[in-house]
Amino acid sequence: MTDTASMTSLPYTDGEAEGNGLLVDGSPSGLERIHDYEPGGHHPVHLGSMLHDRYKVIHKLGSGGYANVWLCQDTLSKMPKYCALKIIMAEGSTGECPELRINQLQDFGLDPDSLSGHFCLPLDQFEINGPNGLHYAFSYPVLGPRVSRLINIANSEDPGAPLRKMCLQVTQAMSTLHEQGICHGDFRPANILAHILRLDHLSEDDLLTLIGRPETVKVLAASGDEHALPGAPHYLVYPIDWDKVAESITGKDLILAKACVTDFGESFNITEPTENLGIPQLYCSPEYVLDRKVGLGCDLWALGCTLFEIRTGRRLFDTFDDDPDEYLCKVAMILGKMPEPWWSEVWEARKQFFKDDADEAGKVVEVQRDVNTGASNSGNEQNRAGWPQPVAVQQEPRSLQDSLSSGLFIGSRYCPDGIHRAMPKEEIDIFSDLLSKLLVFCPEDRLTASQALEHQFFKV
Repeated sequence: MTDTASMTSLPYTDGEAEGNGLLVDGSPSGLERIHDYEPGGHHPVHLGSMLHDRYKVIHKLGSGGYANVWLCQDTLSKMPKYCALKIIMAEGSTGECPELRINQLQDFGLDPDSLSGHFCLPLDQFEINGPNGLHYAFSYPVLGPRVSRLINIANSEDPGAPLRKMCLQVTQAMSTLHEQGICHGDFRPANILAHILRLDHLSEDDLLTLIGRPETVKVLAASGDEHALPGAPHYLVYPIDWDKVAESITGKDLILAKACVTDFGESFNITEPTENLGIPQLYCSPEYVLDRKVGLGCDLWALGCTLFEIRTGRRLFDTFDDDPDEYLCKVAMILGKMPEPWWSEVWEARKQFFKDDADEAGKVVEVQRDVNTGASNSGNEQNRAGWPQPVAVQQEPRSLQDSLSSGLFIGSRYCPDGIHRAMPKEEIDIFSDLLSKLLVFCPEDRLTASQALEHQFFKV
């Protein structure tokens, strides 16, 4: 199959040139940033390319600001054999590359079979010398979608059992990491993928029939003409649409209820904690947001958020943007008043949203706000960023039980009304108890991952 025969190019839409003088001739959604194709950045790859004289590029599995991941065929194998090839940006391809830290687990002499069940371990690693520098490349087993978007399981008769099983698996994975002195640093559903059935028996054509043929978008010079930069590809490739695969008759059984932790790009040894975390704010612990304190507690808070998202398909502390005050408001609404000095001193904008004291039920009390301006009765109308605050959304969840009562919901463009499944009252009570012990404000008081494994939620 030729390079062009295996892909569909999307129609033209106006783009804006980036710092390297290039623009994407279509929607950038789901793609890597085109300005990352420069010295120190991504290695340019095209469909059909042969890497390391061994790996033929078939499709894309994912992309980001740290690496791109390609679905490749191992041409050294007599029978069809496929792998995920992760190519690190040149600036991250050093001896300090966090991707190498997963090797520590193998160095400790842990059972390889148990490790491969929880973590995505490299099958091969090598270097690529390209126009943007030297890149580390790692070959991994092929995995499926993130564990919070398993449409095939959500559509099943009883999704609760397999989703609880996956919650157990990710907790076991964190326990293993922490026991070996490793903090993941970016523990969230986007970095926890579902295993899939082996693809190795399929021909390339049959594989693309199953997962969908690649769709691409052109990369152009600012003039709108083809570019001649050796450090950038001539098109970008959209990743596999796992929602579409899960909805298809042939693909729905491909994705398994088995979780695998990936992406150790933010991991660190607990004896040498990093100063900053790259994890999105939606999964950040309050001690990191307010005090920039980093430790195992950050992972445990993220675990609580992740378990909620796996079981419900929804984010626990969902916000419109990355405003830390909005995030802290969501946390306080559900978990209650924060301890001192956070409540009165550290969280500077708190008085704009909540009164000093909680109500008789222990719930935070919102300040009255002007329905026209959004200003609080304190007279302070702005958050840290200087933007006017919106009127507080009413009927927000006021407890973990409230948040869980909406059950499982996954939206999909292939299912206009989304997928909704109720959660039994008994499970809500047990699950909220587990979450309440992980989402404790004081990091020292949170359950450890190994302690969480003993919770009744995993025995339902």
